[in-house]
Amino acid sequence: MKRSRWSTVFTVIGIIIFAAYLAYTNPFTVLTEAGRFNAWIFTGAVLLNWVGLVFMAASWHVLLNILGVKASLWASVKRTFISMFVVWMFPVPSGVEIIRAYLVKDEEGSNMGKAVSSVIVSKVYYFISFGVLITLAAVVVTFIQEGGIPVRPELVWFVVLYALANSVLFGVILTPRLLSYVYDASPGWARRYIFDRVYTPELGSGGFPEFIDEIHKAVTVMQESPLENLLSLLLIGFHWSTGAITAYLVSYSLGHPIDFWVLVLIYAVIEFIQQLNILIPSGLGVVDAGLTGAFVVIGVPLSLASAISLLTRLATYWFELVLCGAVSLVYGYREAVDGAFS
Repeated sequence: MKRSRWSTVFTVIGIIIFAAYLAYTNPFTVLTEAGRFNAWIFTGAVLLNWVGLVFMAASWHVLLNILGVKASLWASVKRTFISMFVVWMFPVPSGVEIIRAYLVKDEEGSNMGKAVSSVIVSKVYYFISFGVLITLAAVVVTFIQEGGIPVRPELVWFVVLYALANSVLFGVILTPRLLSYVYDASPGWARRYIFDRVYTPELGSGGFPEFIDEIHKAVTVMQESPLENLLSLLLIGFHWSTGAITAYLVSYSLGHPIDFWVLVLIYAVIEFIQQLNILIPSGLGVVDAGLTGAFVVIGVPLSLASAISLLTRLATYWFELVLCGAVSLVYGYREAVDGAFS
């Protein structure tokens, strides 16, 4: 209940910030200009963003298949959409991964080790593609287009280091020997009340050592499938790039296309801000204002920059929320009905 009250408070704060942002930037003057907005291009941007979500789920599904987890692609898509919907309501760092692992741990052929390994590797691949695309965009903008990085260069490289640090951190969790060392070096109360809660000994499980063993087996299996891992990496890379592509299509739909590689850099910084957010759902208002400010820096007029930001967030947040919310509600209803009549 306390968590629910705080979530409501921060959601209201986000809405207030968003309303103030709209009042200050007034994007509607651009949106109401006759012939300025191409609805068909915007619709294509929304659909492309939805395809990116499916690719994100498919990337995870490939990893589950490697591990021998008996789940259909549609089941993986549903679990991904449910996890995203929940995290939008209650922002938690790595919440999507935590919820997906929980939803798949009892699937046929699965266990906690496989579930955790699959979501961690998926997250590592996300950060790898994140870092590679940012670096590539910085090289193109700086050395090929010779236009200079449109935001503070140190911030861009900090985002790259952030992605690298996260990849290393999650990689540590997939190292059984290091996990064993941390477990053995921890005090008894920590082993009993924190680590062993993963696999509760009171319920007949072997505690954290059993979890470490399952992690080791899962990682060994995944290392034997390099091509499938590459496919998973490419799928999640496409998902990440759809945000920047969507922003490009939105700017094009308003008759003011922005250079794609510049958008990659801008979107990376905004994504970084959103990754750090643990209070306001999806950074409502904060991310919008940041995206608008970045567009203004590169010379886009304020009202037009705000319109591009507003429509980009409409495509990459509100329409995602509608899609994932609808799938979540239908999926939950069907599960309840199946449970009642099974």
